[in-house]
Amino acid sequence: MKKLVSSLVMTTLLFSGISVVAAADTGADSTVKHSKAEKKEENRAKLNEKAAKWGVETTDQTNKEVKAAIQEAKAAKKVESAEKKAAKEAAKEAKKQEQLAKLNGKAVKLGVNTAGKTAKEVKAAIQEAKVAKKAANAEKKAAKEAKKQEQLTNLKEKAAKWGVETAGKSAKEIKAEIVAKKAEKKENKK
Repeated sequence: MKKLVSSLVMTTLLFSGISVVAAADTGADSTVKHSKAEKKEENRAKLNEKAAKWGVETTDQTNKEVKAAIQEAKAAKKVESAEKKAAKEAAKEAKKQEQLAKLNGKAVKLGVNTAGKTAKEVKAAIQEAKVAKKAANAEKKAAKEAKKQEQLTNLKEKAAKWGVETAGKSAKEIKAEIVAKKAEKKENKK
């Protein structure tokens, strides 16, 4: 009888252990399935966020279709960015050419050779030409002033010879008085 009772207890334990293990396996499968479903929903939510960011419609579309639409939107954005960049570069180049044309115009006026020179080199050459022109003008002005002083000195010598007072008088007044003195001397000779 002891054998029978111990066999019954063993059998009960054996079968009860199997049912617990079986129950545990069933529960694990449902959590795995539940996790997969949650993960799928999370992925779809992330995909919907990306789609909203790129302005893609997700209604009645599969994940693959949404992903493809997002890729198209990204490609379109890249093309648009490239076009904007190219337009910006073209505008920059046009402005550069316009400035170079203006510089060349100034250079021609000043007699500067611009062949094969960059804009910076042309600017530097124009500056040098302006400085040289100012120096030349200053020399001309100084020479003109020196000549004027020489003429005034000669005029004062003539005035002294004819007895004309020069203090506080302009060159024209001195000349007029000298001419008057000459005319007076001619009248006296007659």
